[in-house]
Amino acid sequence: MSAYGEFETVMCDEKHLVDGLAEMGYRVEVHPEGSHLVGYHGDERPERAHVIIRRAELDSASNDIGFVRGTDGRFRAILSEYDRSIGFNDQWLGKVHQHYKEEQTLAAAKAKGYILRGREVIQTPNGPQIRLQFVAR
Repeated sequence: MSAYGEFETVMCDEKHLVDGLAEMGYRVEVHPEGSHLVGYHGDERPERAHVIIRRAELDSASNDIGFVRGTDGRFRAILSEYDRSIGFNDQWLGKVHQHYKEEQTLAAAKAKGYILRGREVIQTPNGPQIRLQFVAR
């Protein structure tokens, strides 16, 4: 049984987190009261989360990945040691955050009346970055 760890994020808005994960190709479950995570043996774990990527969406030996809302309003990622070792690590969390910020930016721009003109992925020494271009209505 792989141990879970909690990892801080700056993500606060559930909708943008869910939309960002969907943009990455994951179907997620949202549980307002939280739900137990499931380990790779199909066993219910004591860890609970509000946003869950079930293990069937991941690797065949994976555990569920969860995001639990903290008392400060921010989500903490709940990841097993095994899943971190196969790529669901800090770099993956960075991609989740990048998609979250993109969804957040799109929503804010739309609310201010801007129209998305273009989306470009730029390769940088720190990895790919997304550049969004907007025009006023």
